[in-house]
Amino acid sequence: MKIAELSRVSGTHRSTIHHYLDLGLLPRPETLGPRLHHFGDEHVARLREIKGLRAQGLGLAEIRERLATRQRPRTPARRPRRRREGAEDRRAAILDAAARLFLERGFEGADVQAIARAAGVGKATVYQHFASKRELFVECLDRLRLSLVPATTRAQLAARQTPLIDEGRMRAQAVLSRFAGYRTLTNLLGAAAQGRDAEVAARAREALHRMVMNAEPSLRRAIAAGELRRGDSELWAYMLWGALLALGDRLALDGRYAQAEALTAYVDFMHHATAP
Repeated sequence: MKIAELSRVSGTHRSTIHHYLDLGLLPRPETLGPRLHHFGDEHVARLREIKGLRAQGLGLAEIRERLATRQRPRTPARRPRRRREGAEDRRAAILDAAARLFLERGFEGADVQAIARAAGVGKATVYQHFASKRELFVECLDRLRLSLVPATTRAQLAARQTPLIDEGRMRAQAVLSRFAGYRTLTNLLGAAAQGRDAEVAARAREALHRMVMNAEPSLRRAIAAGELRRGDSELWAYMLWGALLALGDRLALDGRYAQAEALTAYVDFMHHATAP
């Protein structure tokens, strides 16, 4: 089936399907041409499984970790591997360039011609992969967020063997060390969430929520283990995120404070505010 049929059968928006493909949550489709991809029953089953796991409160990183333990179904490839990888590389380059320009210029300020130039492709190539700038924006929202977190930090957090306070320190360090990018992304998502395009607004709200909720599974486990005061783990995540942004803003506005001081203050606040 084509992606439109897969979207209808699975109840998943096509931009979400592309996003899951980028994250490796879905097996690659059979490629018959630059814009012709065939999906099968295994893609329907996987999308329904992902939807069920999301309903249980799992984040995409946790779902990817769980799916990685199983062998992914394979689909036959009719085109040479080199050609398929070339198209995938161009798509990735476009997403990377778009993420960078959206951060620098916002949704309205980043035009498709500038994105194409930054990606080293023609404008027509961008439209071969993405139907519109809106579709490109919603597909690179998670790329924007993940680009701000060093891979080593993500690996440490994914291991989930770190005490809550130490994990909080790592998350805070990642945010404060690249705070300008986080503040820009937060402002960008907030503006897009209030925009006139309903689909972009919905995806922006979802992406902002995912960014804040990165710590929520750890908070939930800490509550169960008695490390964290009982309460709504989602509200804890939002309160701690708000405190971290406030510290970052204070650092940006006042040169009297060093990043190490702000980090110590945040960890101290987190410990006393959340202790059972």
